[in-house]
Amino acid sequence: MTRPWHTIYANLAAHYGPQHWWQENQLADWLMMILVQRTNARNVALAMNNLQDVLSVDALLALPEADLAARIRPVGFYRQKAARIRSLLTWFQHAGGDFTVIGAQPAEQLRTELLAQPGIGPETADVMLLYTFGKKTFVADEYARRLSRRLGLGDYATYAPMHAALQPFAETLTLTQARELHALIDEHGKTQGRQPYDDRFLLVPHAPASAWPAQAVQTDGPHGYPQLGGQVPAAKPTD
Repeated sequence: MTRPWHTIYANLAAHYGPQHWWQENQLADWLMMILVQRTNARNVALAMNNLQDVLSVDALLALPEADLAARIRPVGFYRQKAARIRSLLTWFQHAGGDFTVIGAQPAEQLRTELLAQPGIGPETADVMLLYTFGKKTFVADEYARRLSRRLGLGDYATYAPMHAALQPFAETLTLTQARELHALIDEHGKTQGRQPYDDRFLLVPHAPASAWPAQAVQTDGPHGYPQLGGQVPAAKPTD
């Protein structure tokens, strides 16, 4: 089951290179995982610009929820997302108030706690485990499920079965590799979305450069999660 995925990962990494889908600021990363739901990268960047002066847990919780909602308005569903951010940060404080302390919990226990938070589904929980809390996990998102179907490795209709099947594979990787795998699968999936092509050559060890079609080109370059085209933009200077 896992051997073909080692080959796929090696081929994707050789072709697209490092993605580095995470930032040094864990809190900023975490916020973006909520903000990116049902919106695009540009809107997330605009919202994050509006939060640059309150990027601490205490400052965000001190901000009235209506003010938080107004700052993140560019992402849409801003009232709902503001409530989710406040709920998540409140849980964070009660759970220890420190990413390292909370991340020391066993992965399954932490995953259960994240799933209990409003607006956190399995995909978002696994992305948080992977990038925020340093837990090796397989993110069985739509890009991953489509890739599996195309390569004949399993037709997973929903998230949970693929996550369960590929979690043993994720655990054979280093943390950096597990993070890169998710990013590489998604970046590769975007090329399929623009112009579909037969990518079964990914199953061939050390696939040559000639196997890759011209459309298999990453257009937005390596970046920090979630698809912002680079680090979070600096706050605009005030007059």
